Amino acid sequence: MLYRSQIGEAQNPPPYQFPKVKINSFRLSADLDKLTDLCNDILNVGDLEDRGFEFRPIFPFVDLEILHYPRMEYALFPPAGFISQNECYVRIFVMKYIAFGNTFVPDGEIAVFCPMLIVSNPLSAFAGRDVLGFPKLFGSFDPFSAKKPFTTISTEVFTSFDQEVEATPLPVVEIKDAGKDAEPIDVPARKWPWGHIDVELMDIAHQALGRALAFTPAIFECVTMKQFRDAMLPFNACYQAILQSSTFVEFAGDLEKLPPVRITLTDYPSFQLAASLGIRAGQPQTPISQYHLECSFGFGDTITLFANDRPWWWW
Repeated sequence: MLYRSQIGEAQNPPPYQFPKVKINSFRLSADLDKLTDLCNDILNVGDLEDRGFEFRPIFPFVDLEILHYPRMEYALFPPAGFISQNECYVRIFVMKYIAFGNTFVPDGEIAVFCPMLIVSNPLSAFAGRDVLGFPKLFGSFDPFSAKKPFTTISTEVFTSFDQEVEATPLPVVEIKDAGKDAEPIDVPARKWPWGHIDVELMDIAHQALGRALAFTPAIFECVTMKQFRDAMLPFNACYQAILQSSTFVEFAGDLEKLPPVRITLTDYPSFQLAASLGIRAGQPQTPISQYHLECSFGFGDTITLFANDRPWWWW
């Protein structure tokens, strides 16, 4: 069926171009079992027999990245102008395992899964969520830079589930100066987005595969779950699918050192990021690695890997 734009709508589909994006990247230790639960809950939807594959995390860490996009451009004709924004997301490296009966065989390609994104531009939030399935939230950012990466990121949360409680914008990510006595952290040798990949952190059964993987900085895949809630049956989705999109890195500058920081994730009843990652909420974390870079990249070539079309009563 033909998509019909409504008044004032700006849900432009991919491809997109993102020139000269400034990125502060921080790698944090996480719990592999919790990351597995996230994959099972969000990416491994529907029935395995229908889906034919499952996604699994492959490293016990996540990347928390804070980005400034000076321009976000719609790359198809006709041109639609541009927007700018700040963004924060959590990135998990995952791999798709193909099911052959009771056996799962890894396909050998690492993909990116972002279970949480906060953006400062509402048009980006609407398009990213409705078109591509990225779970974008609208939020605010204190000023940040490469020299001063310290910032507080807030979004609207509920401090309790009560009829009289109003949603309030509160800090969910805080990046603070670690102090003059903190040890500086060297930048990794490998390019964005991979950074330093320690194969020894992989499951021992997959370390040989890990050593053979080609971590190319030129292109990588992103996987998302796109869904819409059913208004008639509100505990169900009327559409649910797993999408895969390609990120094309056109330019990635040298990785630069950032001053030492401590990162605190704060959870609320309606926002459970730290708990979902197996990170202690409210406890300052020291990054495993961190760096700054400037990068230009495109995003597109989206395909549907799986559409969950089981009827609602199936579950």
